[in-house]
Amino acid sequence: MIKTIDVLAYEYRNYSNIYNKIKNEETKNHLIKIKRGLYETNVNANPLTLANSILSPSYISFETALSYYGMIPERVYAIKSATFMKNKKKEFSNSFGLFLYFDVNKNAYPYDICQVEIDNTNVYIASREKALLDMISIISPRNNIKELEDLIFNDLRIDEIIFDQLDFSKMIKLCDLYCSKSIKLLKKYLGEKNDK
Repeated sequence: MIKTIDVLAYEYRNYSNIYNKIKNEETKNHLIKIKRGLYETNVNANPLTLANSILSPSYISFETALSYYGMIPERVYAIKSATFMKNKKKEFSNSFGLFLYFDVNKNAYPYDICQVEIDNTNVYIASREKALLDMISIISPRNNIKELEDLIFNDLRIDEIIFDQLDFSKMIKLCDLYCSKSIKLLKKYLGEKNDK
């Protein structure tokens, strides 16, 4: 269970030195520091259940969400999440792993976020379609449809059968919320596939 410093201060209010008590609990592995002022009580917590709390607002996206949905074959080395108006990549490292946060366009941010339950914890994560759009939006721009296809099917290694199962109509609508050359190309590409 995630606990803030304020919650712990209340729980340990009967101790003469709250911060010494917290340090003592850390030493015993009863509390694991996630970041300054934020702790986890379960040493075996799934890192996905921590990501939303480390930086808020945020939702899990990019390769992490694509891997969660089984859309890419690789396991991911870091938990990547989307946020907005933070102006640069944010990085947090703790005993649970590496947590990275990337800005997406603020107009696109609030749409198509799902809530899933992982280990009895509600976690915000991008839909399959949104995770792919977020991913493409932060990669260096592609110049034509051939380069875009190469990115999707060779670089990201998304299976074409899985790709064809995505909701293209939803993706086309979401494309308008991003400011990205590659997303504009994707919208054209999806429109052509939708017309077939």
